[in-house]
Amino acid sequence: MKLSAMEYQWNPAVLGEVFAVPAAVVDDHIKLAGSVQLKVLLWLLREGKGTFDPERCSTAVGVPAADCGDAMQYWFAAGLLLPAGMEAPAPEAARPSSGKAGGKEPSAPPRLPAARPRPVKPSMKEVVARQKESGEFAYLLETASARLGRPVSQGDMETLLYLYDTAGLPVEVILMVIEYAVAEGKYHMRYIEKVALDWADREINTISAAEQHLCALERRKQAWNTVSTLLGVAQSPTVAQSDAAERWVYDWRVDEGLLRLAYDKCREATGRFNSSYMDKILERWRMDGVDTVEKALAEKPEAKKGKKAAREPSFDLEAYESMVSEFTPVYKKGE
Repeated sequence: MKLSAMEYQWNPAVLGEVFAVPAAVVDDHIKLAGSVQLKVLLWLLREGKGTFDPERCSTAVGVPAADCGDAMQYWFAAGLLLPAGMEAPAPEAARPSSGKAGGKEPSAPPRLPAARPRPVKPSMKEVVARQKESGEFAYLLETASARLGRPVSQGDMETLLYLYDTAGLPVEVILMVIEYAVAEGKYHMRYIEKVALDWADREINTISAAEQHLCALERRKQAWNTVSTLLGVAQSPTVAQSDAAERWVYDWRVDEGLLRLAYDKCREATGRFNSSYMDKILERWRMDGVDTVEKALAEKPEAKKGKKAAREPSFDLEAYESMVSEFTPVYKKGE
């Protein structure tokens, strides 16, 4: 069923107090940014005064503080936010021309990664025409419907053609994205499009590359399941927490008892699960050859000072770790 256009107007009562949203948010990030990232950005635009408090943000937007911190990192990476004190890069028009100055050849501007075309979806007329001329695309529509367990809508068809023609993903890779989304319990085409475009950006455009990527995702998922079950942490992991869990379980192969002991020390110091704090503890144990609970419990601060004085820092490590875990980052709004 095709939805018709709907006319609307703003309620004047809500326009008494407004705030600006950078056009780049809509132009470049409306499809790529997740709901948490957009919520955090809107909160920053409305309430942010140059200091980001993850706990306050968490209360306002209704998501864990760690997820709010991850969302901040997205906007830093995107260039919409800058670290406090950092000068914004000069706009293109204000930069020096490429002509010679003072007899010296100016340095070449840095090469930027190629940008993906703006996501302008094809029309239904184009979908029908492409379906007639391309058996491969017709197969994509038919198979996508079967794997989603429902008929694909007009909007779904337009998105699939966009992924196939504009994003340049092969049919088999798009179908693998759909299978992955269904396995995750996400049947909406919006999620499928987001994952598919992420794969396109990473140049995951062959069956082999897709299989390797899915194996890596499964490895991270299993690592987090192992850690969360062992420690009794019932939450969806952040990117940093998934990275840490994969490192502990697969790269360092940390003993389960040591993981529990590191978690207990973390809870004593911070009152909560803090993957960064635990990582410091486990890394120090690994460097010192502590691979069992017995060795960790047998550690004596006095003996360690005398034995490893050359390697110990000149400051209190525990105090430093506590400071890091409670650090409140500062940001500067991009201009």
